[in-house]
Amino acid sequence: MRFPKHLLAEHEKLVFELRPHWVAAIPSTLWTVLVLVAGVLVYRLAERQLDGGPETFLQYTVAIAALVAFFYLAALPFLRWRYTMFVLTSDRLITRSGIISKHSKEIPLERINDVTFTQSVVERALGAGDLFLESAGERGQTHISNVRKPEQVQLMIYKETEDNHNRMMRGGAPSSHNIPDQIEALARLRDQGVLSDTEFETKKQELLKRL
Repeated sequence: MRFPKHLLAEHEKLVFELRPHWVAAIPSTLWTVLVLVAGVLVYRLAERQLDGGPETFLQYTVAIAALVAFFYLAALPFLRWRYTMFVLTSDRLITRSGIISKHSKEIPLERINDVTFTQSVVERALGAGDLFLESAGERGQTHISNVRKPEQVQLMIYKETEDNHNRMMRGGAPSSHNIPDQIEALARLRDQGVLSDTEFETKKQELLKRL
């Protein structure tokens, strides 16, 4: 599964798209083995204990119970892992999940204030970790777990955030289809003293003309 290219804005560039680290799929594998072993043992036990009609009924019951347990404990978590994506573009950071219905969360790069990561000893050996993003507005802190090579991902986010800021300062084509977010970002730059009131109004009018 890949990120749909038609969801990118005209001037937006895809930097990377990642699924969660394979370590997140380990519980599904363990549950598959456990359900398979338990199902076979109980099925054989039922076969030895009963004869005739009840034997067949009990064996069918065990098989159905094993299939239900496999679906909820192994198959469903695996599919959630398979259909979860972490995407970075020249505009925004996107997390998408959902097997049938889709859930998407986006953070414009100009709103990101800080990116940190954590790794346990085991995660460091496997190349996995968790990302924590501090963003302006109502989003607050975003936690993304089981990220592949989180230190490299952190550096790439910082690089794209800086490039996005530089494009806005140069007055180039907007890198986001969300003009209000860019105006809000310019307002923060003005409040921080990076832009003067005149520069802010000029760039604001340039963005409004593109609506």
